[in-house]
Amino acid sequence: MIFGGPAVALLIRGRELDAGSLTIALALTPIVIAIAASALGTETPDGIAGRIWPGLAAVAGLLLVLAQPTLGDARNDLALVLAPALTGIGAALFCVDQPATASRVTSALVGASALFALALAETYFVAGSRPSISLLAVACDGVLALLGVVALVQIGATRWSSQFTWIPLLIVIEGIALVRPELTAHWVIGLALLAVASIYLLLPQGDEPNSGTSTVLD
Repeated sequence: MIFGGPAVALLIRGRELDAGSLTIALALTPIVIAIAASALGTETPDGIAGRIWPGLAAVAGLLLVLAQPTLGDARNDLALVLAPALTGIGAALFCVDQPATASRVTSALVGASALFALALAETYFVAGSRPSISLLAVACDGVLALLGVVALVQIGATRWSSQFTWIPLLIVIEGIALVRPELTAHWVIGLALLAVASIYLLLPQGDEPNSGTSTVLD
């Protein structure tokens, strides 16, 4: 499930979603994690608000710097809803009963491989297109997936979800450095919201690994 966000569009639509729309949708992942963690009993309801507002700030910031997603297509809307829902709930479930064993990490990678194989098969047989496969790209994606699962185990779901704010922020900053557009108030406020949300999501949480409590050492 933690890799469901990128693949759900292929399974539902037979092609990729608009990158900007998917980026905005995945910024909701910290909110889903907060609600799922509370439902699983790994976090008290009092801590939900402190994890929800960074996600809302990130979405608001992205809406100011990216084109707003076009809604109205049922399959498109379903994919945008399922992308953060699957990723967030999967991350919360994976972090239950830490520390995770090596077998759980292996199971996650095998499940991800099966999911993407299903997405490719759907694209080939249903959509009628023949996606090209690069072994080098597959190997790189496998390494990144492994690092993502290891990071999820080491730092917990909330801080792991900060990637959905940090990566868009860094890409936007890179674009500004290369193109050097005239920065408007919308851009400045949007970048500020993204930066604040990204920093806050990286702060250690009391109930997550490596948060400074004695539970990790125990």
